[in-house]
Amino acid sequence: MKTIKLISMFALAGATLVSCEDYGEAKMFTIVNKDGTCTREINFKNNAPKSIALSDAWTSVPDVNDTSRVTYSRTFANVEQMSQDMPLLLNGKPLQSKATFEKRFRWFYTEYTFSEEFASIGDDFQLPPTDFATAKEVEYWFTGQPNITNGMNGVEATERLTDIGEKMDNWLSANLFYGGFDYICDNYDKVKNPPVSREEFATLRDSLMRFRDSLITFARPEDSIANLARPATSEQCYYAIVFEKFFGSKAFDNFFNEKDKTGCYSGLNEKVEPLMHFSSLSVPYTLSLPGDVIDCGTGISQNGTIVFPLTGERLIPQEYTITATSRQTNYWAYIITVLIVIIAVGSILWKRK
Repeated sequence: MKTIKLISMFALAGATLVSCEDYGEAKMFTIVNKDGTCTREINFKNNAPKSIALSDAWTSVPDVNDTSRVTYSRTFANVEQMSQDMPLLLNGKPLQSKATFEKRFRWFYTEYTFSEEFASIGDDFQLPPTDFATAKEVEYWFTGQPNITNGMNGVEATERLTDIGEKMDNWLSANLFYGGFDYICDNYDKVKNPPVSREEFATLRDSLMRFRDSLITFARPEDSIANLARPATSEQCYYAIVFEKFFGSKAFDNFFNEKDKTGCYSGLNEKVEPLMHFSSLSVPYTLSLPGDVIDCGTGISQNGTIVFPLTGERLIPQEYTITATSRQTNYWAYIITVLIVIIAVGSILWKRK
């Protein structure tokens, strides 16, 4: 995972938490024509990635250069129609996007501006990252803007980024914990000989998280993560011991034991695992517009096309917009202008004669 370093430390139930969405190392290409029609292509490894869904309207395009990859293409009447058939999925749902295309006629040239706004996934998390870091820190961590390390040397930038990274680790950890805790609360009838009532348990979420944090930060060496990482049985994760120490009971063990037959373990994972999937979404987005590129936004211009990073992290703080502008010279306008000048000059000379 690119942005969060402490998955294994903060995982609620264990191994399945680190599973990833499969995009088959996909690449997406968007070609917009001057009349507004457009074509989108998706290229990926030939292994039917589960996070790419294509309707019957998409056509397979043979790739003679690399038989290990396949390309599918579809042509749309307009960009609005294109954004309604998004092939990329996140947690089983298509990414939501809204595309626009604007054409501005300037006589000697025509400008074309294309934008595609991808909806934020921030609402998937109970706790926003701004509860753990400043808005600028969050924006920079997930999108790279604004550049808050400007003017810093390497040591200073490293210290600043390390600090932000720890804050974002804590943010994701807290969301995983909240999701897992809420699942246990919703399924409290499956707790064996509960040490407290469901109502009292619901009030202890923040207290339990603070207790967990005290162990993670080694407040008590005898109860440190190093000790918790060696539970009595290999099937248990350290969270089982955290709950046991806090409540003085093993009543919650079935939620953390992968051999559990009641469905508590698998249900807990199904609840919290989707919160991790954003890190798997990383699809280079290549855009081609008519004419020459004059503004590539946050993308990088390469041989007449623009390449943007389309990643799950960029969808967390807010909507992520891909936009670029190109300019196409209207040579006929120059010809007409020259002819008009010639005719005007000729008319003046003819009158004088």
